[in-house]
Amino acid sequence: MKKLLGLIMVLSMVLALAACAAPVEETAAPEAAAPAEQAAAPTEAPAAEEAAPAAETPKVMGIVMPNATHGFTGESIKHAEAAAKELAAQYGFEYKFLTAGEASEQNNHIDTLLNEQVDVVVLWPMNGDELRSAAQKVMDAGIPLVIYDRLITDFTPTVEFMGDNVKIGEMTGEYFNNYFADEIAAGETINILEFKGDLSTVPTQRTDGFLSTASEQFNIVQSFTTDWQRAKAMEQMETFLNTSTDEEISSIQAIFTHDDEVVLGVLDAIAAYNGAAELNIRLISGVGARRENIDTFAPVKEQYGIDQVTYAFSPALIRQAVELGAEILNGGSPSGLILGETVEVDNSNGEEFRNHPIYITRYSLED
Repeated sequence: MKKLLGLIMVLSMVLALAACAAPVEETAAPEAAAPAEQAAAPTEAPAAEEAAPAAETPKVMGIVMPNATHGFTGESIKHAEAAAKELAAQYGFEYKFLTAGEASEQNNHIDTLLNEQVDVVVLWPMNGDELRSAAQKVMDAGIPLVIYDRLITDFTPTVEFMGDNVKIGEMTGEYFNNYFADEIAAGETINILEFKGDLSTVPTQRTDGFLSTASEQFNIVQSFTTDWQRAKAMEQMETFLNTSTDEEISSIQAIFTHDDEVVLGVLDAIAAYNGAAELNIRLISGVGARRENIDTFAPVKEQYGIDQVTYAFSPALIRQAVELGAEILNGGSPSGLILGETVEVDNSNGEEFRNHPIYITRYSLED
């Protein structure tokens, strides 16, 4: 019995010891509490705040033109200013607009633009030869140069834009040939008068073009230089009518002019003529395709039996010269000689031409 009690006591002690050795559920030690806001990684403070880059200086276009001596140049100035304003707003450049009454004044304007270091020059020379030195200064300064309307002989600017004066003359000669085809076929001489604009390259090109295509049977009895003025052309035509013999007056069958305003001056003189000589003028040509001239086509034909033909040469063409300047400022590189479109307008299509883009653009500033 004692042995049994002893054995029970031993077993009890073993169980007690086993219970004490039972594993306890292990839990991870709690992490240290995170701070409410994680501190930003330290960075090296700049010595001083960087200054904002300075605004880029706008580029500048210089435009030099003749002043408004007659209607064409007056309209051209308006179109050039309008184009410069529109393009400057679109592309963010500035422009300086200068007009002059003499070539010497244009030379001074070029010097001014060079001193101001403009980025491109658009030049309509009053006389190419007299602007040669100034134009060369622009090129020597590395400033792109756009020449408009009048050539500077033996000189190469960055780019040239003008009306196709030679073609205008050629087309006029061809028109005269067709109009007087019967007389030419019969071997007759056709006496004509010529009224030029001035002594610049423009009239020279138009005359050269005319002579290259017109039949040799056309005889230029007298040639006048009008300075593009209606009043001067009227005076010159009146002088011819009042000082020539009746036979000389009656022999004139056509008048070749270089400008629509000049045509109106010639028509003024014809309307005022009350001499004894019979007028046999059948055709008058001009350049411009002006609204005021197209308006005279029908009444002049009806009253005097005179047909008219003119060749579109719009003052709005200068817009394209300004556009070339803007193209250069924007990184473009136009070059060479660019010629404007030429359209023939006569009694047969005068009304239709009023819907042509050349006509619409010309008179767009009046809208």
